[in-house]
Amino acid sequence: MNLRSIFTALTALALCMVTFSCTKTESPEPAPVVDTKFTPNIPDGNRIIIHFGTSTYRGCMYSFSNCIWIGWGTELANFQDRLALQFGQGDEAGQYFGQYFPLTADYVVDAATAKELGVQEGVIPAGFYVLRDAASGQATGKRTVVFRPEEARPVAALVNPNNPQDNIGQLHNLAVQVVLHQNRDAITALGDDKKAIRQLITEKTVQFLKEAELPVSTAELQHANQLDLSRDFSDYAARLNETRLSANDKKALLAIFDEAAAMPVGSPEQLSQFVSVMTERENQLSREAKLDNPKMVLSMVSVLKYSRYFWYWKSISSPTPGTGSSELTTIPDWVWADIIGMGLGGPLVSAIASTVVYLDQR
Repeated sequence: MNLRSIFTALTALALCMVTFSCTKTESPEPAPVVDTKFTPNIPDGNRIIIHFGTSTYRGCMYSFSNCIWIGWGTELANFQDRLALQFGQGDEAGQYFGQYFPLTADYVVDAATAKELGVQEGVIPAGFYVLRDAASGQATGKRTVVFRPEEARPVAALVNPNNPQDNIGQLHNLAVQVVLHQNRDAITALGDDKKAIRQLITEKTVQFLKEAELPVSTAELQHANQLDLSRDFSDYAARLNETRLSANDKKALLAIFDEAAAMPVGSPEQLSQFVSVMTERENQLSREAKLDNPKMVLSMVSVLKYSRYFWYWKSISSPTPGTGSSELTTIPDWVWADIIGMGLGGPLVSAIASTVVYLDQR
């Protein structure tokens, strides 16, 4: 080979190397970091001491509040021969509940209450009841829920005593409601500072759980702070696979998740059907299924049912009349974040993930 041929070959080689070095290759996005060594701490349902519901001074009505607060100046009353729940601090109750009071379990009007108030003895069915200004003709600041079933938006009872982990779903809903309600001004003031919002949500959720006598350990808090919440929660199958559940438990949950995802919820009637189906799945799992981690599986299904109910109620029950909307008929990402968060980090991560993803996407 002569010198000219060698020079030509070297030149071609150099051009080829430049071409390859200048070509960009698309790197796949890194998978979310998951601490596979961390085991979430799921409390027994009967360990949760919160008395869920709204105080009537004659017992509690199941709803998204804590009965021992005995707040808002509530009392049962007779309104045109119908049982009513009157809120002396009506504006505060309106900010908390919005346009509809969610009665999440049937309420029994016993003989003593019926006689004392002059109303009929019987059962008030679960559902959404309008929270309206007290009909006094004056601006008293009071609001009233009149339990007329014919005017209600009926929804199947959410509370399920057959699921030993039912309280986990109730705990989750109350945690999210309290954190969002009590810190709404502080969250608004933080604007688009996602890091600061997450820090605030984490601190307030830890505080809530501590007050519920479910203190968060150092390891749990560290895990919650390190967990990546920017993952695609709508791909619930992939996210479920990131949990430490057994293949058997994942299979049981995935079947329920698929069924839930196929059920649109755009009305109280559809929500009622969803709740009924999920309650039946809870019952089947409790009495029939052979699960490796029944506490976790039943907790995640409970959160699925409660969270779907809660966020639908929030969507139509804005404190400002006329601003509610139920445009999301499919399960939103923040509901999947609730459920998968429970599997990845227990009640703490579940509540944080739900609230953070909701605020980020709304």
